Amino acid sequence: MCGIIGFNFAAPTGSNYLSIADYRGPDNSSSLSFGSFTLGHNRLSIIDLTQEANQPFVSACGNFVIVFNGEVYNYKEIRRNLESKYPFRTNSDTEVILYNYIEKKEKCLEDFIGMFAFSIYDIKNDVLFGARDRLGIKPFVYYQNGKQFAFASEIKVIKDLVNGLTLNKEAIGQYLRYLYVPSPNSVYQEVKKLEPAHYFFYQKGELKSTKYWDPIDFIGLKTTAKEENLLEELDDLLNDAVQLRMISDVELGSFLSGGIDSSTILYYMAKNSKKPINTFTLGFAGADKYDETSDAKKMAAHFNTNHHEIIIHPNVADLLPKMVRHFDEPFGNPTAILIHELTRETKKYATVALAGDGGDEIFGGYPRYEAALLYDKIKFVPRVFWKILNPFFKIISEDTSGNHKFRRIKTFVNSLTKPLDEMYEDWVGYFSVKEINELFKVQQDFQKLVAEVFKTIPTNDLIIKTSITDLKTFLVNNLLYYGDAMSMANSFEVRVPLIDHRIVEFMTSISSDYRIRNGQTKYLMKKLLSGKVPDAIINKPKLGLNPPMGMWLKDDLKGFVSTYLSKESVENRGMNYEFVSKLLKEHHSGKRDRSLYIWSLIVLEEWHRQNSY
Repeated sequence: MCGIIGFNFAAPTGSNYLSIADYRGPDNSSSLSFGSFTLGHNRLSIIDLTQEANQPFVSACGNFVIVFNGEVYNYKEIRRNLESKYPFRTNSDTEVILYNYIEKKEKCLEDFIGMFAFSIYDIKNDVLFGARDRLGIKPFVYYQNGKQFAFASEIKVIKDLVNGLTLNKEAIGQYLRYLYVPSPNSVYQEVKKLEPAHYFFYQKGELKSTKYWDPIDFIGLKTTAKEENLLEELDDLLNDAVQLRMISDVELGSFLSGGIDSSTILYYMAKNSKKPINTFTLGFAGADKYDETSDAKKMAAHFNTNHHEIIIHPNVADLLPKMVRHFDEPFGNPTAILIHELTRETKKYATVALAGDGGDEIFGGYPRYEAALLYDKIKFVPRVFWKILNPFFKIISEDTSGNHKFRRIKTFVNSLTKPLDEMYEDWVGYFSVKEINELFKVQQDFQKLVAEVFKTIPTNDLIIKTSITDLKTFLVNNLLYYGDAMSMANSFEVRVPLIDHRIVEFMTSISSDYRIRNGQTKYLMKKLLSGKVPDAIINKPKLGLNPPMGMWLKDDLKGFVSTYLSKESVENRGMNYEFVSKLLKEHHSGKRDRSLYIWSLIVLEEWHRQNSY
């Protein structure tokens, strides 16, 4: 895990481009200039800790140079096919990527199993190549203005190199809708995010980007396979995915929540390790409802791990400004704070941990996938029926203490009056388009990204359709985004074996009946784990890593609510105070669970204050 930087113009006097995000790589920071480009790198040493593996890394021929963030886990296998042609001088995956690119150009990406964002500059031909991994685990942002081009792992680096970036007003609307700014957009008009599974060539002011992988290409390829064969294949895939991600020259462990995803990873880690696994569990002081430490202890004892229980007492008021600084743009999922605290404390014991991110999207764990099945059963009911019924559901009060059941029921019934793409937008959205335009004094127009992606998935199977939509929107722009930003803030690497692209391809190729069957979510995964982990873990209800937002709003964030959402602050941002006041009243009365709406507005105000927009 590292930070990458590159640009083809003179850095402004006093620029801190190499140090402004050096927490991503505190072990070495270097920059070199070649031809048109200056390349920079902040290194967090994980594989081959020697100085020879520092970056920017130049090929033996002197014609190519690479900056790379991430890990290519199968680098040893790829290296064996290259050693007869290229003079390797390190044991790093960086050198393998470089020579595999020289050998195969963009086709090299087909060989890589891992998470990566990298750029290779062909000095002789003045061509820059860049690529991002298939699922978008590692970030890649870029700036293009005329013949000026820059890229980095974080927006703040580009902001340091370029003056006068323009606020992207569309991104603000999207943020309030989804709680994140979806790629390829960023909060600045001139800065874009390279989308997952894309590579580009840049030469003489022209950028050409190409998609090299798409999960939709694997839909339905194995729908006739027998269950016993699928279980065997999934077992092999999970075992290999986890085993590959255990390669490290520094201390490594696993996050353990006591849920099915982290328990799956622990099972395969224990299977492939001769020594006890380091496990780390997050708990909340005074918030038992959100605590899974007791289940994690059961799993730790079952596999005899070296277990660490991390009980946090987060001062959210202090952490909020720090979180906003690390994201560089408004980001509204408060779970990010928990990941920040978890990785900060885990860093005392290890530098790398495996985590279960993506398990719900791949194996069918979210309640919305169950809602998709329910919709399939009632889709023939005329929409007018739901329009008549909807007002009666609106009067149901919601739980503001963290139980989302009633809110989800109301959202589901209301969405049944809409087309499929808009329905799914509602399931994963927050502020509605109507509410956003009530919030702002000037109408906000923005691209409805989730609905647009949903319409491009070529299947009528709603479980597959919603899952792939989530992979392309929610997973990359929300979960993976905060996973990278918050872990790298603490110079810590998180690896996510459940979204190994081979597992994604496999689960997309088989019937969705293996995700949810007879009311059981994650059917195939649970079937595979039966007898391997305790039944109590397999059968426990899903909890998820959620913060005690209701408690935070009443305590730590009380001052932010009164100050940041005051009449003066709200109106200074071009918003209607009457609408914000209504949100607060709905929440405090218990009529609506508006906790994430309130949180997102506080985050937005903090971002405005930090960035003077």
